Amino acid sequence: CRIEQRNKICVGETIEIMKPNGKNVEVQVKRILSEDGEEQESAPHSRQTLYVELTEASEKYDILRRSEKE
Repeated sequence: CRIEQRNKICVGETIEIMKPNGKNVEVQVKRILSEDGEEQESAPHSRQTLYVELTEASEKYDILRRSEKE
């Protein structure tokens, strides 16, 4: 999925997908790519546009956030 990142995320990290219907789904970050298609281990710069592969698909209007369990 294409995202505009606000906080640092890393490959292997568990995050949550917050659905518009109120449901939260835990997923793992499998891969992060820059806008240029370069592989990254983390996304440290805020407001950076990235492509993120997750263990479960996200949809338009979903919000990704760090899991509350961590």
